[in-house]
Amino acid sequence: MAHHTRNNWWHRNHLQCWKYPELPTKKELIYRVFRAAYPYGAFVDDNLKLVELVDKDVIWAKLEAQLDEATRGVDGFVAALCAEEPRLRGDARKHDLLRRYYLALCWEARESLWISQNGRYFEFRCMEELLVRYRRDCDCGADADAWKRKGKPLRPRPRLPPVAALRFAEEHLELKDGSELEQLEWEIGVAEGKTG
Repeated sequence: MAHHTRNNWWHRNHLQCWKYPELPTKKELIYRVFRAAYPYGAFVDDNLKLVELVDKDVIWAKLEAQLDEATRGVDGFVAALCAEEPRLRGDARKHDLLRRYYLALCWEARESLWISQNGRYFEFRCMEELLVRYRRDCDCGADADAWKRKGKPLRPRPRLPPVAALRFAEEHLELKDGSELEQLEWEIGVAEGKTG
């Protein structure tokens, strides 16, 4: 891996981007944005303990700064990935699809976080809390990365409390049907022979 990519936001924040054709998901990106801005939690830590209360506008500003850095790093990261991954070398179409995927991923994550922070404090907190619950409590078995995938087959254990803010967060962590991100994920799958 080239040295300049080690300083790239995508590499520093431990997204599983180097396992192409596996792609990071919106859930994973939002979790990593929270942890890049607040390593010990913005609202809750990785053990679901509340952290020191911070104004939600301050939290949003730090999350937005992380998303800006992630977006700025897309071109360099994708170029490095395409140079190092044999299936991508010299394939301009795949390079373009990946670039568009990562930019759309940043956009959808920003939109979901914007919507959640635009509500009440508790709704914003629930976005981080639900990701921590997915990550910590899902019954993933041997597949520790199952919490990141789209869909809701793996419910956190114990069951989520019947709180509207948690359902709101759950809805905004999933891909939107018919979104550009969903379309690009499908196109990348077709290019790699994974879907038909």
